[in-house]
Amino acid sequence: MTVVYDAYRKISTKPLGRQMFSVAYMVKAPYFSTVRPWIQQMGPNRAVVRIRKRWRVQNHIGTVHAIAVANGLEAAMGLLAEATVPAGARWLPRGIELEYLTKTPADVTCCAETDPSDWAHEPPFDVPVRVTATLDDGTVVVRGVIPVYVSQIKEATAKVAQSA
Repeated sequence: MTVVYDAYRKISTKPLGRQMFSVAYMVKAPYFSTVRPWIQQMGPNRAVVRIRKRWRVQNHIGTVHAIAVANGLEAAMGLLAEATVPAGARWLPRGIELEYLTKTPADVTCCAETDPSDWAHEPPFDVPVRVTATLDDGTVVVRGVIPVYVSQIKEATAKVAQSA
């Protein structure tokens, strides 16, 4: 369990805990503050965030911009990875593969999911994190995969040192 997931588990049970954790998450990863992801769930193999439709995330036709939705999906993926990555390992996204299925005219729920078996390997390995963005009526507006590379912390640190 990472420090981030441990903090979520402790604070999310308190009154306004998830809201406070959401703000802390945006401070730690400032780019996510552009979409203000409100964390609904963080746990091994599943994370859910909510993106509100507001002026800052709208496009020229008044719907939630596709890249804002992608940003919410990446935020959910990061929470899932933090809650699921094995001890002594780290994760890095390798890309993002998304299908934009329809316009996003309202608030959207961004979900990231994996299976426990996806993580049952010795690092290094890749995990295909499945992501979906849905409207309140269940309409899927975006779906895809964010491939995540999982490596030993020592291995990752050594590669960074070699490239410097």
